[in-house]
Amino acid sequence: MVDIIITQYSENENIIKNLLNSINNQIGVDFDDFNITIVNDCSNVILDKDFLASFCNLKISYIKNDKNTGVGLARQKGVDVTNDFYVMFCDSDDTLYDNHALSGIINYLKNNDVDVLITNIAVEINNQIEIRKNKDVFPWMHGKIYRREFLLKNDLRFSDKVIHLDDSYFNNCMLGVVNKDRIKFLDITTYLWKNNLNSITRKKRDIPYEIEIFDEIYNTSNYIYDYLCKHKSVNRFSHYISTSFNKYILLNSNLFDNFIDKKEYYLNKLKNELLINIFKLVKKDNLKIIYENEKNFCIKKYNLTKIYKDINDFIVDMNI
Repeated sequence: MVDIIITQYSENENIIKNLLNSINNQIGVDFDDFNITIVNDCSNVILDKDFLASFCNLKISYIKNDKNTGVGLARQKGVDVTNDFYVMFCDSDDTLYDNHALSGIINYLKNNDVDVLITNIAVEINNQIEIRKNKDVFPWMHGKIYRREFLLKNDLRFSDKVIHLDDSYFNNCMLGVVNKDRIKFLDITTYLWKNNLNSITRKKRDIPYEIEIFDEIYNTSNYIYDYLCKHKSVNRFSHYISTSFNKYILLNSNLFDNFIDKKEYYLNKLKNELLINIFKLVKKDNLKIIYENEKNFCIKKYNLTKIYKDINDFIVDMNI
């Protein structure tokens, strides 16, 4: 019924065993209802066959990429080589939340017809665990289950153009094409995300991570817009406007105080895109609502101390 796809790169057996144990020790499930596929993203850290066989309840397939593709395309490889009705993704340094996580998911799927199921997740930081409710965990891949037929019908795939924001790209595209009646939020906690301080997104650096990958932040929203236009999503204009607000707010935040040339380059680029034409299709009152939502989102996510507070600044800057 469910393919569980795990990506692996530097994680050795001592790390990934916690995830595999958490799956192997599930209670109240038929282990024939799910399969495990581990995709080694061209790493020299190889999992031994005897090690994988030690998880006696699990059917585990282990495949290795010929070249390093990044986590998004490694996940896509897992999707392409499997064929069960549903797909879910796990990171090899995380675990399921408890021994009943999969029984809650599978029992729901057996009794309900959905394209996307989103559950709560737990986040572990400094040995403290916080529960994130399902509607607050978007756009992470964690705690989400996707119907394969839905992915195929909508040609919903991870992009080879998006390396660091693969989850954001995938789930924003998903949200643009899924019928609101076909996405369900299940109020159970199924996944434990461990805040890895050695992760590329969280390690200490001289330049803020958002600055380092701002090219990708900027372009990913355009790739999502292209996908939504291709599939004639009714959300394509509102998505483009909200992400344009997001980029504008970031560019005018304290993150760019020491990167003025980069800021000016992207502000000019923003002006020269389709934003101005799209704005003509949206009422100004709706713009204010979208802008306020994006402002609050950016303040919370990026811990900003300086930010443009008035939508009129945006209208003036963009010559609207």
